Order: sequence, then C-alpha cells, then structure tokens
Amino acid sequence: MIKNPKISVIIPIYNTSKYLKYCIESVLNQDYKNVEVLLVNDGSTDNSGKICENYKDAHKRVKVIHQNNSGASTARNKGLDHATGDYIMFLDSDDFWVDSCLGRIVDKLNKIETEIDVMFLKSAVIKDDGSLTEFKGYEFENFNKRQLIEYISTQNKVAVSACLKVINKKVFLNKNLYFKDSLLVEDIDWFFNLINIANKFTTFDGDFYCYRIRSDSASRTPNEQRIRDYLYILNKWANYTKNSTDIDKHFLYYMIGYEYEILLSTFFDYDKKVQNKYYLELKKLSWLLNYRDKPRSRMIKVLNRLVGFKNTCLILNAYLKKRKRK
Repeated sequence: MIKNPKISVIIPIYNTSKYLKYCIESVLNQDYKNVEVLLVNDGSTDNSGKICENYKDAHKRVKVIHQNNSGASTARNKGLDHATGDYIMFLDSDDFWVDSCLGRIVDKLNKIETEIDVMFLKSAVIKDDGSLTEFKGYEFENFNKRQLIEYISTQNKVAVSACLKVINKKVFLNKNLYFKDSLLVEDIDWFFNLINIANKFTTFDGDFYCYRIRSDSASRTPNEQRIRDYLYILNKWANYTKNSTDIDKHFLYYMIGYEYEILLSTFFDYDKKVQNKYYLELKKLSWLLNYRDKPRSRMIKVLNRLVGFKNTCLILNAYLKKRKRK
C-alpha cells in the first residue's frame, strides 16, 4: 500500500477560457499538495493555451502539453503518457472540485489495507442560479468485480464518468484502459473496459465534483458521429457480454441497457436524416430492455407495446425536455 500517494490530475482543454482558471484553482487550492496537474491543451483557439502557460510558469506542480485538436480521448491519453502519479484523476476544464475534498480522499486511501484499483466519487450539477444540486453517488466498501456489478444493478444510474473516479496508475500500464481516440461518449466504452480490468473498488462518501451542463459540449451535441459512436459502443459491449463466461450476463446487460435507455430518450434530438439512417439499428437493440427492471424501464416496455417504438422514443424525448425545464 502506498502512503500519501502522488495524484496526477489530467485536464483536457478546448476553448474553455471562461471557466479554466476556476477549474485549475480548484485543484491547486486543495489541502493535499502531493499533486501534479497535467493541462492538455487540445488545439484551443481562444485564450486557453495562454492561461495554461501562465499557470505552468507560476506553479511547479503544473505541466502543460499542447496538441493539435484531436478530441478529449486523445488529450486524456496524452496526459496518461506524461503522468507520474500513483493514482490518476480526470477533470473536465469547465468543471471544478469542492474545497478540501482531496485530503479526505487520500486519508481513505491511506487507511485501506490493500491498494484499491478504483474509488468512485460523488457529484452535483451547477444550476442556472449558481447553486448546486444534491451530491449523489455510490456508497459501498471494498467490493470485488462481481460485487460491484451486482451492486450497480440495484442502482438507478450507471456511473460511467471518468471524472468521478480515482484510478490506480497500475491499471493503465498495458494501455488497454486508454480511451479510444476520436470517440464521442468515450466514457461509456472506457467504463466497461475499466470494470473488465480492475477488481478492487471502494467509494468516497464526501462531496466532490461539480458539473457545468453545457449544451455546446461536443459530447452532448446530437450529431451523426455521436449516435454512430453510441451504437458502436452498445453493440461492442453487447457482443462482448454474449461471449463472456466469467460474469453473470444479466448484470452486464443491465448496465448496457441503461445507456440504451439514455440514447432512446435523446433520439429525437437528432436531425431527421440521422434518425432515418439509424432507426432500425437502434430498434434492433431493444431486447436489452428485457434485462432492465426499473420504473423507467417498465414504463418504456409498456409504451413500446401500446404505441410502438418510434412513439415511445418521442414520448421519452418530450419527458426529458420537460424535466430539464424544471
């Protein structure tokens, strides 16, 4: 076990100068100081690159990497190549951390008798008035892979975000856990890789991560690449699960089905031509709903029988937009 480990914080950056200083300061001002901050400027065309250089000049703990615009996945991988810490953390450049949370995270790492592979963290969303929603996240102690997957099947959400994890650097050594270059919604694919490779999991019960929900974020823009990548990931891991022998397929299909439901609810955000192009491929995966037994899942299955697949997607989309307005 590593006492007082070094933490590498990887921040991919693309045109977020409006939020970047607040993001970086939220790490540098933490109570725990054995930290290196890797700022990966992904070809920004605003003032972000200059902000990065200013922080590098002012703080020995800050490293800056500049690259041509290649996407968040490539930027994260570049950060991993330069990281020297014992544990890896990711932070998006428009988000930030709660004050004095990192010291408590390290305290828990220090107290665990054996090294963990992954620690799950809690998050909240910044509302329009600047206040925060309630912090939410998983709560369990020292699970192995099977225990984690069974636990997730009891939860309403599958927490795929790389930003809500502390990850042991050892799991990255063979690069199987690197992010797939140029892939949107890359955290979904990465998370399934993570639970395939790692085996020791725990959680931190304090407040931690603060999200800004930006409609102009590349990962949220409903373009053809996004739905194509989404379907690629769902098909990839459905096929993997079908051929898997070491873990109960039901639990893996449950997690894949959660992401499928998310895609169903956003399907009508896409252009008509995109909808027509991918409709049949989306419908072919509807069997994943058979492995889901949550209120939303039951509602989707009932709607599908009563009004058909396309109308179900339309109703889900309208429901999602209504919730966002509240």
